[in-house]
Amino acid sequence: MSFLAPFSSYMKLGQGFNSYTQEVCIEDAVLVEPNQAISRSSSIFHPQVPVQPLHVCSEAAAPSSVPEKAAPPGKNLSQIVTYSSRSVSNMADIIDALNLSASASIKYGTVKGSGSASFVNENKVSQSDVSYIITVKVTNETSTIADHMVFNPLENMDPRHFTDFFGDCFISGFLEGGEFSAIISIKVNDKSKIREVKAAAEVDLAIAAAPGLTAGASSSVDKKKTSVWNDTETTISVNWSGGGEIKDPATKWDLATVVDVASRFPHLVETSAQRTSAILTKYSSLRSFVSANATLIAKNGPTGGYSIKNYELCQLYTMDLFSAYMAYKSIWTQLSDMMKHTHRFQEREKSKDVPDPIALTAESLNEARLFARKEMTLIADENARLIREPELSDVDDNGEQRPLPYTYPGKLAIRLPVGLPHPISKTPHTTITKTAQTKIPHSAPSDPSTSSRNSHKPTKEETAAISAFAARDDLYFSPLCGDAPSLTHALLDRGKHKAFCTLEPSLSALTKVRFHAHEHHYGDLFGDCRRHSKSSQGCLAAIAFSTRANATARPLEDGTHHRVGHPNGNLTYWSRLADLGFAKVAKVLVEYVPGSGRVAGLVLRDAGGNEITSWRQYGQAKVERPKGVRVEVQSPPDGKAGWLLVGFWGSVDAVVVLRVGAVWKREGGGHGGGMWADGSESEVSRSVGSSAR
Repeated sequence: MSFLAPFSSYMKLGQGFNSYTQEVCIEDAVLVEPNQAISRSSSIFHPQVPVQPLHVCSEAAAPSSVPEKAAPPGKNLSQIVTYSSRSVSNMADIIDALNLSASASIKYGTVKGSGSASFVNENKVSQSDVSYIITVKVTNETSTIADHMVFNPLENMDPRHFTDFFGDCFISGFLEGGEFSAIISIKVNDKSKIREVKAAAEVDLAIAAAPGLTAGASSSVDKKKTSVWNDTETTISVNWSGGGEIKDPATKWDLATVVDVASRFPHLVETSAQRTSAILTKYSSLRSFVSANATLIAKNGPTGGYSIKNYELCQLYTMDLFSAYMAYKSIWTQLSDMMKHTHRFQEREKSKDVPDPIALTAESLNEARLFARKEMTLIADENARLIREPELSDVDDNGEQRPLPYTYPGKLAIRLPVGLPHPISKTPHTTITKTAQTKIPHSAPSDPSTSSRNSHKPTKEETAAISAFAARDDLYFSPLCGDAPSLTHALLDRGKHKAFCTLEPSLSALTKVRFHAHEHHYGDLFGDCRRHSKSSQGCLAAIAFSTRANATARPLEDGTHHRVGHPNGNLTYWSRLADLGFAKVAKVLVEYVPGSGRVAGLVLRDAGGNEITSWRQYGQAKVERPKGVRVEVQSPPDGKAGWLLVGFWGSVDAVVVLRVGAVWKREGGGHGGGMWADGSESEVSRSVGSSAR
């Protein structure tokens, strides 16, 4: 039986090898009588192949250029070429793709292989939203390495320690050719664009079916017409052996360059090859070993032969150990960052699932970091035991597995503090502010004629819409975000401008939420109103919702029971339906361009920063990101727990939502907290003319 391991310059023919740790053992474990022609590949003919230095490049880049056409390889050499382009979700996927040892990586505390793994950027992979690995493996035509191999035993060696000295296999030959690997890690700041970015990257990274064809060009052209790559950070780490100088040094590494090099790589390896893999062979395949082992058994009894450890038993278990080790390493790194920058984080809310969140203090963070390091040590100790006793990964006589020696890392990760909201975009036009959380005055409503259009102060109509609830001490109205209605709106709307408040007298909690966006249709409007409709393409047009009072009522086509604004019948302009029975809203993000007279996006997030549902004009509606987008974060008073999102308030015109604010209710507090049992429509919805019949 033969298999492969990544090549290193310290490997020699006939040397013992441990396939589990990918470490060399005793020299001349097997005596090899080489063939006259040890290796032949193209014009290269040499008994010992000089090793080219490994080429490593790691650089942050954004996709730009279109790849050149690859030149077809020569026809005078047979090659075995394997292309692979796949998405990876963790470090375990990467070491599997690169054929590296999980055991060695745990032992050394980082991704470790035979000289070719140092290019793996663990932090970038763990922090990325989308990661890919591209590999091209080329094996040139080679002749037989050896004609005759003879086992070379050590005298007076305890046969029980055979694996310690000889390993579980030996190096019987080498493969020549080349290997090219690229790891692409993409961090998407705007999480609503992850699916779009992933789709664009997969098109760009499609390797041509055969060298000489153009790959990725159509996507590169389309990419220039969209903003898909805005607000993303792409890190490309590249490693290759063989092929010589694979690109012009002046050419930067981007997705197009990776695809171009991958498609040309076999042609380059044809004239510049090197050893890429060691061929490993089990000792049991040698007649001389079987004979020597039989002699020992005859002399010492049935258990007196050479003891070769079977590491195939523990490969899956070791991969689990590696994943847990890397998870704890990532947590340890995060905690170190939190200790340096506590102002960027906040404590996680207490809940049934997280009864003891880690406090944002130096003492608590350091204790958690020490715990993570202890767990990493326990995993490393278990890995060392498996090298000596691989059978520990097997089940016992009762079919039971041994208890894990470490704590599941997810139990610590769920207790970590969470990051504070950060700007959605890195463009110079984008800003993010946290709105001042003050109780909206209901006794002295503001006059819109004396305030700017993007003021947080409500108009008379907006104040009237919440007048039935403003006196309650268990409600909190977040400041309105967006533009107040202008005189132009009044003329264009012809009376269709309305203030709204989604609250019911019973103040039933929200159970479902979905956002509708505006879709412009030519011919259905006129003049300035048509221009307003066209420029509002993809902006927020309606908020659809259900409450606990609607539990038994039949929902509308979008899965909700009430709507404010102008619902869209085209489901492609709907956001994902948020089920608030399974997720609690901790923050509401409102995106708008001051002076535009419309809301560009509305996002609901939980305490962990995960999006529950969202709609963004420049994302789902596939329009260019507007300049000067402002992102305002709304949360309960002082950001404290114990508040529920129960509704929204604001204004709509004839086309879109002008501005909006969240309404929060203290859990279990206040007066009048009843619930309607019949599921009938609220008077508030009827008063603004926005419920769907």
